[in-house]
Amino acid sequence: MISYPRLARLWLLTWLSMGGLSLAAEPTVLMDTATDTATGAATDSTLDPVDKTAPGWFGSAGGWLEMQRNVFSEVVSDSAQGLDAYVARGHFDQSLSNDSYLKVQLKQRTAKSGEHNIEASVRAKVKLPNSRRRLKLTFDSDPDDFDRLADRNRDQTPGFNSPKTLTESAIAGISLEQYLSENWDRSYSMGVRLQLPINTYVRAKWTHTGSLGEHWKTRFKQGFSYFHTDRWKSETGQTFYRPLNDSLLFQSSSGAQYLDRDDNWELYQNLSLHQRISADSAFEHQLGVSGDSRPALKTSGYWLRTEFRHRLYKNWLFVKLVPELYYARDDHFQSSPSLLFELEIYFGKAPD
Repeated sequence: MISYPRLARLWLLTWLSMGGLSLAAEPTVLMDTATDTATGAATDSTLDPVDKTAPGWFGSAGGWLEMQRNVFSEVVSDSAQGLDAYVARGHFDQSLSNDSYLKVQLKQRTAKSGEHNIEASVRAKVKLPNSRRRLKLTFDSDPDDFDRLADRNRDQTPGFNSPKTLTESAIAGISLEQYLSENWDRSYSMGVRLQLPINTYVRAKWTHTGSLGEHWKTRFKQGFSYFHTDRWKSETGQTFYRPLNDSLLFQSSSGAQYLDRDDNWELYQNLSLHQRISADSAFEHQLGVSGDSRPALKTSGYWLRTEFRHRLYKNWLFVKLVPELYYARDDHFQSSPSLLFELEIYFGKAPD
């Protein structure tokens, strides 16, 4: 478990290590996918990738960080392959690629009052390509099933900052993803929240991708989840994308979420402009609004935010900076500025 002082020291150490980073002398390509804020999934963009070769190498601190990352990545990969071999037993095929990974996010938020906090989140996906149904084992330190829909899309869901908050929220489970047709996919998962008494959960999700005419792409998502102590929820999302040129992508996302425990529908709409400025850096400019159905249909908040994301090194070290203005009904729609700094590190096989 990570105590708050240890977490703070880890953040400081990582921050100091970043000072020695520079890109290695090898081609890198920025992932040309736009984040689907309605579904949390990555969607294809027609923005062409740009190859970039940058000179330089790690400084001593950065080299130490890379070495530590590689050592732990081997542990993640070897553990995933060992588990896959155990499940498959006599049917294990070593030629199958195992793309298991563990993702660590370190966040520092600064609010209008000057208050700031440091949080972390850990997510892992252990893939079992040799299992008959290609199952995946998952771990999430901060599941967001019952967080507000607008908070998830604004990246405002809290992480953990102490062993207590980690054990209260973390879940582990097994998932099955199935390809239905050229445009349809579905996934099912089940597991438990690690806090005692055990809180079981099940999830189901269907997604559809398609096109509208020559320029528009669409993604639809319908999901259901049930936690024993939190009851059930339903979530629907519809997103439209259109590339404007080689570096700009327009996105419109609508969503609705019903929480049985609150007997409330939460609705939201946002408009985003994704702007790639280099092979390693991109902006997302976003304007959004959210509302609730109880006690009467009303607007709950507006927001204006800009997210800057930069790849620091290869495909496993990223940094994100997000200034935001939020206007909440609970605060009489007064301006509430905030700033989020996030460091994201992948261990094992980073997702493409």
